[in-house]
Amino acid sequence: MSPSSQGGFRQQNHPIQCAIFIALCLSSTSCFAANELAGRAVLPAATFAEGPSSGQYIGKGPINFQRVPFKNKQPVQGVSAVVDLGNGDFGVMLDNGYGSMENSADFNLRAYLIHPNFKTASGGAGNIDVGGFIELHDPDKKIPFAITNQFTKDRVLTGADFDLESVQRAKDGTLWFGDEFGPFILHTKADGKIIEGFQLPDFNPAYAGKFVRSPQNPLNEEASAVRIMNAVRSHAQLYGNFKTPVFSPYHVELKFPADSKFPASSPDEHYARGKNTPADLKVAASDIFDIKSIQAAGYSIVTWTVNDSSRMNLLLAKGVNGIISDRSDLLLDAVRKFDANGDGVLGDYIGADGLIDITKFDAQGHRGSRDLRPENTLPAFEAALDNLMTTLETDTGITKDGIPVHSHDPYIEAAKCRRADGAAYAEKNQLLIKDLTVAELQSKFVCDKVFRGASQTNDLSLSPVAVAFAKKQGLPNPYVMHTTQQFFDFVKFYADYYQTGDGNSHPDASLRWRNAQKVRFNIETKVNPRSDKDNLGNVYKDRTIDYSTFAETLANVIEDNAMQDRADIQSFDFRTLLYVQKYHPTIRTVYLFGDFPIITDPARLADSDDGTNMQDENGKNTPWMAGLYWPYRETVQSNPVRAKTSGGFEGMAINASGDKLYPLLEVPLDGDDSKTLLIHEFDLKSNKYTGVQYKYPLEAAGNHIGEFILNSPDHGIIIERDGTQGNLNGFKRIYEVNPGAAGAPLVKRLAVDLMKLSDPSQISLPGLVGDVGLGANFAFPFVTIESVVLLAPNLIGVLNDNNYPFSIGRHVGSGRPDDEEFIVIKLDQPLQSGGFK
Repeated sequence: MSPSSQGGFRQQNHPIQCAIFIALCLSSTSCFAANELAGRAVLPAATFAEGPSSGQYIGKGPINFQRVPFKNKQPVQGVSAVVDLGNGDFGVMLDNGYGSMENSADFNLRAYLIHPNFKTASGGAGNIDVGGFIELHDPDKKIPFAITNQFTKDRVLTGADFDLESVQRAKDGTLWFGDEFGPFILHTKADGKIIEGFQLPDFNPAYAGKFVRSPQNPLNEEASAVRIMNAVRSHAQLYGNFKTPVFSPYHVELKFPADSKFPASSPDEHYARGKNTPADLKVAASDIFDIKSIQAAGYSIVTWTVNDSSRMNLLLAKGVNGIISDRSDLLLDAVRKFDANGDGVLGDYIGADGLIDITKFDAQGHRGSRDLRPENTLPAFEAALDNLMTTLETDTGITKDGIPVHSHDPYIEAAKCRRADGAAYAEKNQLLIKDLTVAELQSKFVCDKVFRGASQTNDLSLSPVAVAFAKKQGLPNPYVMHTTQQFFDFVKFYADYYQTGDGNSHPDASLRWRNAQKVRFNIETKVNPRSDKDNLGNVYKDRTIDYSTFAETLANVIEDNAMQDRADIQSFDFRTLLYVQKYHPTIRTVYLFGDFPIITDPARLADSDDGTNMQDENGKNTPWMAGLYWPYRETVQSNPVRAKTSGGFEGMAINASGDKLYPLLEVPLDGDDSKTLLIHEFDLKSNKYTGVQYKYPLEAAGNHIGEFILNSPDHGIIIERDGTQGNLNGFKRIYEVNPGAAGAPLVKRLAVDLMKLSDPSQISLPGLVGDVGLGANFAFPFVTIESVVLLAPNLIGVLNDNNYPFSIGRHVGSGRPDDEEFIVIKLDQPLQSGGFK
C-alpha cells in the first residue's frame, strides 16, 4: 500500500460488486423486507498498513489478545467518516487513533481507499480490500502550535495533534475535516496537505468574543505541555535518542483541588502565578499542568522546588515521579514515610537495600541542599548525599577558558560569594563567569555566605568529605566554585570515603557509599538567550556564552566521564536541549517550565528573573522556547472551556451546492441545554462561520451523535447513540432530520434502529463463538458508530469505529477486539427529498 502518486484517493479497478448489487435491489420491490441487512463486509481488527511503529503509548500488552506496540506498521482501523468515490470504492477517514491526545502521538492521521466486497443473499466474499492512503501533513507550517512531528520536513500529523471525526470533499477536490480537539475545521489539498484551519467562535452572548474550546485545545496553556513534550520527544528520536525527555515544571503550576493551593509561607511565593502578580502582567490560572495527562503521554514529572513537608506529601500522593528540594532531609523523611498503596505500611518507595528506589521516585537535592549549606558547593552536595538523594541537581556556567563550573548565576553574586582576600565586592560590578578563568574563580572567591534561614550553615565540621576532597585536590577552600569534573570526582571520592576511607565506621556508611555509587546528576545549562532584547540599556546582553557551545562543552565532560547513563542535561532554554538531543543522543534531557516575572520597571529590576521561559516578550515567545508555540496566560480564565472532551465536530455535512459546511458538535456545550446539540453553518466562499445555528435535540437515551450528512437540500441523516457496547438493548439509531428554521430544533424521524435489523438470509453468519448481534436478528452493538453514506434513497451504508484494540462490542464471548464492519441497510421507507410526510 502506498500513497497515491496523483494526490488524493487512488481509484482502483476492483470488481464493482457493490454497484451491481445496489442496482438490482433498487429495481426489485421484493428484494428486501423492512430495514434489512442487505450486505456486510468485514475488515479484520488486525489489519495494518506500512509504518512507522504505532501503539507505543497505549500501555503494556497484550491488549485484548493484541500484541503492542505495532512495530513498523499502522492500524487500518477506527473509521470515523466515509466518502463515496464511485465504482464501489470508498475513502474512509480514521480518527485520532487510540482514543486520546495522550496515547496517540505515533498514530498517523490517514484516510484510506477501501473496496468492500459485500456478502449478500446471493453470495460475495464479505471482505474489504485496502488500497492506498493519504496522510495529513503540514510542510508549509500552517499550523501555528507545536505538533508531534514539529521538526520533520513533512510534518505528518498524528492523533496527538488532532482528533479527526468528520470529512467532506469540496467540488474543487480539496478536503474539509472536522476535529474534536479544537474544535477546528481543517482544510487540506486532495493529498492531505494542510491549507488552513479555523476555530469556532462562541455565539452564546454570555461568551461574546470567545471561541468554543475543548480541554485539548492547543491555544490554551492547559493543553500545551503534552504537545511541547511530544514535539521534543519526536525530535530526540529523529537522532537516535530514545531516552524519553523529562517534564520538569514549577510545582505551583500543577493542577490541584482548590484546598491544596501553594502554601503562603513559602519564600518563593512571589513567583507563583496569580500571586503578587506585577502590574505589567495579567493574572493567570496557576493550575495548568495536569499530572495524569502528562504521565499518560509517557513523561515522568519531576517538579521543583518543594521545601514544605506538607506540600511534599501532597505531591507524593498525587503521584509525581520526583521532587527537587532545597531540604534533602525533609524530602528523605517524606519518602520514607510515604504509603503509596494505602495498606498502612510506610516506605513503599524504599527498596530492600534501604535506599530510595529511583524507578519509583526520584528525590533530587536542589543545588545540592541549598537550605542546609550554601548552594552549588561541595558541602551542599555532601549534604544531599548524606540524605541519600537519588539525584544531585545543579547549575552550570562556562568559564573564559571553556570549563563548566557550578553556579546558578551568570555572574559572581555578592549575596552568595565573597572575595577571598577580604576586599569589598559589590554585585553591581557584574563580574561574569564567562569572563573569568577557573583559576581566577577559585583563587579570588569563596561562595560560603549564609542567608536562607536557620537551617542553612557553612560549618565545615559538618562537611568532612568536602574538606578532605578539597585538601586532596589542592582547592583553597571547600566553598570555592568547583568544576563539573571536580563534581564527578567528588561523588566518587565520597563513595570511597564511606566504603573504605575514614568514614567507613559511620553508622550510615553502607547506605551512603552504595547510594553515591549510583546517584544520578541533573545538570542545568544556565543560558541567557535574552541577549540585547531588553529595554534597560542592554543589561542582559551576552552574560553567558551561546547555547550551542554551552551544550557542547557540558556534554563533552559528561561523555568524557562515561556518565551518559547517570547524567541528564536540563534547561529552561529548549534550544540547548534540542542541540543535545541531536549531537549527543546518549544523554537524556529535562525540560524545565517556569513562569517568573520579567519586570521592565528599573526601580523593580531586582524582582525580575532572567531564567523564565513561558512568559512572552512583546507578544512573542521567549527565545527559550526554540520556536515552539506557547499561548502565554491564555487559560480557562481568559477563554473558558465549554466543549467537552470528545465533544467536538463528530459530524459535518456539506450542502448540495458545495458552498456550506454544517459541523455538528458531538455533545452539548457546558452552560447550554444538556440535551441539545449545535450545528453551525460555515461558508466556504468567505471561509467564515455565518452565525447561523441549528439545534439537534437528543433522545432521552441518546448522549452522543456519530455522524451527520445531508441527503437532500433540506434533509439530513444523523447517527445517535448511547455509550454501551455488546448490549443488545443499547441505543444506536439513525434519524432523518429536517432543519426547519434557523435556531429551532430539527424535526426528527426514526429511519433505522441499528439494534433491530432483519437478516433473513443470515448473511452475518458465521461469527466467533460468543458473538452477539449476528443471525436473523442482526444488531450493530458497538460503542461508537460514526460513519454513514447514502447509496440510494432506500439504501445506506454504515460503518463502526472499532477503537482498536480496545472495544469489544461484537466478540463479547471471546474477548477479541472489534473488527471494522461495513454494512448496507435496505430501508423500509425511502429517505425524503422534500418535506416530511
